[in-house]
Amino acid sequence: MPDGKDGGNAPKWIAVDFGRRQFPLRVGEVLTVGRARSCDLQLPDDDHLSRRACSLRVLDDCVLIRNDSTRKPVVVRPPAGEDRVVEPGAATTSLPFPRFALVLTGRTGTVVTVTVDASRLAPNSPPVTPRQSLDRATALEPIELSAAQRRILVALCAPVLTESGPRAVPATYAQVGAKLGLQPQYVRNVVKTLREKLWGHGVHGLTPDDSDAAHDDFRWTLVRWAVRSGWVTAVDVAGGDDAT
Repeated sequence: MPDGKDGGNAPKWIAVDFGRRQFPLRVGEVLTVGRARSCDLQLPDDDHLSRRACSLRVLDDCVLIRNDSTRKPVVVRPPAGEDRVVEPGAATTSLPFPRFALVLTGRTGTVVTVTVDASRLAPNSPPVTPRQSLDRATALEPIELSAAQRRILVALCAPVLTESGPRAVPATYAQVGAKLGLQPQYVRNVVKTLREKLWGHGVHGLTPDDSDAAHDDFRWTLVRWAVRSGWVTAVDVAGGDDAT
């Protein structure tokens, strides 16, 4: 167990768990992960896994995850929300998540998971919640949603805020309809009206003629905006259909 202190406060360290082993790391220390014997955390002997997959460096308030592979991505999976894919040669930090998992794919789709608890780096920090004012600041006037638009938007975002991994995707129109007792086509029409309203307030990528639009299914774009701007949070989802 690390015994280093940070300014006389509680020790700052992280715990990396794999199988039955735990690797405690202090601030400034690095853990290498891969199939090679030279790695600190050695992965199973699966030639689909990289010999040097990634490394974890403990910073003062988070973990720096660097993909050291030349070909294979590394997935950072939070307890809830979208996976964060780290491409070969790229890096990301663990913020804002105090706990997360590294997910690597082996041969025939087998999954190798390394869990990381970094909550001791900032034990007194409140949960990070995006504020509604971030995106509203770019609008000409406040965005007002009808009760129906609000309920449907919350239901659309619910899986992204409560699930993890492959399940953390926007709900389908059929799923939203089943949850709220509505017809899928009605849900689709409400979402279309909502997208057009948001486009008028400067939110990009939500209509077919928008140069930022990636494809014709705008659920991901809409949900990402709602979650990242704070219009829909886990508190809203937990509050049920009447969340405001």
